Amino acid sequence: MRIKKTVFRLLTAVRGMSRSVRRRVRRIWGKVEWPVIGSAIVLALVLGLIGFSRFFTALGESRSAWDVFYLTLQLFVLESGSVSGPVTWELQVARFLAPTVAAYTAVKALAAIFGERFERFWLRFYRDHVVICGLGRKGLLLARSLRMRGDDVVIIEDDAENDRIEAARVHGAVVLVGDSRDTQLLAKAGVQKASHLVAVSGDDGVNAEVAVQARSLVAGTGSASLSCLVHVVDPQLCTMLRMQEIGRRKEATFRLDFFNVFESGARTLLGEHPVAKEGDKTFGGHVVVVGLGQFGENLVTHAARDWRSARGTKGDRLRMTIIDQHAHSLTESLRLRCPWLPQVCGLEPLEMAFESREFSEARFLFDSQGRIDVSTVYVCLDDDALGLSTALTLHRHLKRQGVKIVVRMVHGAGLASLLDDARSGEFAGLHAFGLLERMCNPELLFAGAYEAIAREIHKEYHADEKRKGVTRETNEAAVPWEELAEHFRESNRAQAAHIGDKLADVGCDLAPLTDWEAELFEFDVDEVEALAQTEHERWMAERLSDDWELGEKKKGRKTNPYLVDWEELDEEQKERDRMFIRKSPRFLAKAGLQIVRLARESDSQ
Repeated sequence: MRIKKTVFRLLTAVRGMSRSVRRRVRRIWGKVEWPVIGSAIVLALVLGLIGFSRFFTALGESRSAWDVFYLTLQLFVLESGSVSGPVTWELQVARFLAPTVAAYTAVKALAAIFGERFERFWLRFYRDHVVICGLGRKGLLLARSLRMRGDDVVIIEDDAENDRIEAARVHGAVVLVGDSRDTQLLAKAGVQKASHLVAVSGDDGVNAEVAVQARSLVAGTGSASLSCLVHVVDPQLCTMLRMQEIGRRKEATFRLDFFNVFESGARTLLGEHPVAKEGDKTFGGHVVVVGLGQFGENLVTHAARDWRSARGTKGDRLRMTIIDQHAHSLTESLRLRCPWLPQVCGLEPLEMAFESREFSEARFLFDSQGRIDVSTVYVCLDDDALGLSTALTLHRHLKRQGVKIVVRMVHGAGLASLLDDARSGEFAGLHAFGLLERMCNPELLFAGAYEAIAREIHKEYHADEKRKGVTRETNEAAVPWEELAEHFRESNRAQAAHIGDKLADVGCDLAPLTDWEAELFEFDVDEVEALAQTEHERWMAERLSDDWELGEKKKGRKTNPYLVDWEELDEEQKERDRMFIRKSPRFLAKAGLQIVRLARESDSQ
């Protein structure tokens, strides 16, 4: 039995390693393919000319240059390579190289002509690939990013006339035309064998139905877990769906998450250009937000949360000047939907047109003494050209003050790339953030709510191990998330996904985060003990199913001394599980969720 397990682990490691090698080779070959083929053709021609010239010279025959050239061309179609006599090494190489190159280009040509049939054939062999439903701008950018990192990609698109289909195929993605809600088409795309399914059509209803059909396809198959990511255009609906999904009981073969590019983009932008650093108590709290569309709203709410996390409950309020043509009505609407905002920041709406003289004078950047009192300006307009011109208007006032201006742009290419190229000297302080290119990066896109919670869980674990003096030499999981092995990351994700199950056991549920005090939610002593024991049992079942065994921790081996019943655990390990339960409200707040107690029947009577 032990030998069988060892062989299985070895085969699993080899398979994972070979997949990584294949991705790397495919990525490199995609960059050098045609230069290599072109060089091979030229080399075959040169060696053929030299080889035939020396061959006929050795035979004492006189042939014109045109004859030699014609014979060299015939090497590509296997017409002139069969010769008798002293064959030079140049001719020997040429008569094998030429037909090989010709055969390769012929296969590529046939693939271009009969591409769809070839694609359907190769689909049978796909494993751990990514299925994308919807070939809009987001779908194409994601497919391109995935192919660049070496992933196999299958796209389902309902519009046969979509101009992006050819572009996706050029990048090496397989494109199937049809309704992505069709279970037969999803099965043909290999959803049961895929690692991820991403629904990014422009219709929230279609995306949700794709997830429902995918769940039914993988249910009870016993296959590896499928991570399904569904794009929801409405950020509030996205939060509600995410809340319901995290709170429901999970299937072992299906993990569903919801995302919105505006919400994810605002979080990422603030990660790179924060309003305040964690633990920073110095006052610098006046930011200007230009444009209060969907992205601007998300930026305001996430900036307020970041400010609260960095400054605590008793810090200075963040001052936000909101500039929009409809600033008053939009700000009031935001206050009604986020009643906790006034606790953290003061919103000061200013209504003005971005092309007006009033905006150009930019008096909102100065205090009563005429001094600049703004720390950061975020330009969040939907039009790239207008956003850039607006940023340049404000930059005239701020360029010598060291104030950062961040411009949210739809694309990272075009105007955004020009801005990045010029971001020195006169244009220092201007920063472009290409929303779609950044958020269609697989590493960021796949980091949904579960990922955000999982990162916080591991961050806490790593900090705890560091305090105890534990290093990576004695514990390979005692490293930052970026260096953490994938199976440990997946364990954290599974832990995050199970939080909803635990809450149901103690009469609690999830709700959108509307109360800053939600992070201070407390379970009673008995609940902490019961939930900590449940977490240990979940963790132990996960480890045992992955062939872990009881034993001292050793690097590279699946052994752990805590694979015992709860009663046999030492107090230190029990306390670690209890601490996870106590800190769950803070982990959930990172995903915009809070814990609420359900009313008991006795309370409602």
